[in-house]
Amino acid sequence: MASFGVTNQILTLYLKAINIEEAYIGWFMALTLVGDTILSYYLTWYSDRIGRRRVMIIGSLLMVIAGLTFSSTIENFYVLLLAAIVGVISPSGNDTGPFKSIEEACMAHMTPANHRPEIYAVHWLATAAGAALGSLMAGAYVDYFKSIGWKGAWSYRCGFYLYTFLAVAKFISILFLSKKCEASYVPPFSTESTPLLMVDEPIDSSKLSPKTRKILFKLLVCFMLDSFGYGFMTPAWVVYYFKITFKVSATFLGGLFFVNNILSSVAALPSAWLAKLLGPISSSLFTQIPAGVAFIFVPVFEAQLPPSVVFLLINQMLSATDVVPRQVLLTTLIDPHELTKVLGTVNVGKTAARTIGPVFTGHLSSMGYLWVNYWISGGLLILSNILLGLQFKGVDREVLDKQAVIHDI
Repeated sequence: MASFGVTNQILTLYLKAINIEEAYIGWFMALTLVGDTILSYYLTWYSDRIGRRRVMIIGSLLMVIAGLTFSSTIENFYVLLLAAIVGVISPSGNDTGPFKSIEEACMAHMTPANHRPEIYAVHWLATAAGAALGSLMAGAYVDYFKSIGWKGAWSYRCGFYLYTFLAVAKFISILFLSKKCEASYVPPFSTESTPLLMVDEPIDSSKLSPKTRKILFKLLVCFMLDSFGYGFMTPAWVVYYFKITFKVSATFLGGLFFVNNILSSVAALPSAWLAKLLGPISSSLFTQIPAGVAFIFVPVFEAQLPPSVVFLLINQMLSATDVVPRQVLLTTLIDPHELTKVLGTVNVGKTAARTIGPVFTGHLSSMGYLWVNYWISGGLLILSNILLGLQFKGVDREVLDKQAVIHDI
């Protein structure tokens, strides 16, 4: 996640530095997400067949290629777009590629239901801390090279050198993953649905069961509505908003998003507790509606930096408390042998929904109305969580009953 923290800080500013207009930057982000959606869908849907580790190795190598492309002198819009798609150069500030779905499926596969909230909390804490470190490094890195005379686009290209280094480190770390990550591994606990290799009747691996399809449709409606709103004001656009509105330095922006992501990582711990206490639906409603309200208030104090920063940090902290409950909801309701496909489909659906907003964001920004996107994004976050509560009323009890069965890891 450190690599995605880096690109979050520099992507929009780099594209602006090489004289790409704001409207075209919006199209760049939208088309990047479209490409990521198609690539991720294929890789996650067939990852259990291809091999989870093999898919992650391929993805990390593509990240290296993309980093080398962006750190070169290439400024062609279409070449950079292709590199961003295949290398998952994320305009949304987080992992939009196949890594996230596969990592979540591996953890759910190897962890009994009663321990999943804590495991997912630690996972989110580590990823958010990585993104925080990436943001801080990118800001300091860019300002350092500016201070020694590297002006314009060159100072941002240096950030992509850092992205490439982190991608190489990711590739090396994946080589050390064990065979327990694969779908063929049968965990020692056996109270959940029977593992795929122990089923007497053959399962069509290319399809989902009717029950799963019904649950998936409801989840997609809620999650995609949330992501549709998120696409209007991704972290890359938030960076751009603070840069043009308050004229702050790259180091300040790096520090801001460092604090932002640290708060997100810390929020993972109470979110696991809330998910166990209230259930995933109630805990989401308890935190996400206030998060939407806070995001709406970010541009209200446009002439003053401190209130805008405070509301942004409140939004980020509360938004992060929703990660664990949603992961618990998915991994508890879905059968293990269908989990990778469902997680992949959900993440692909969320990414696809995000592709629409950046186009409008770019045009609104070029007209001086970038702030409107905060209202759209915050409003849709509130609406999506109200819909989630209505769609899954009563599910909390089912999830809490499953978590009540005690198993050691």
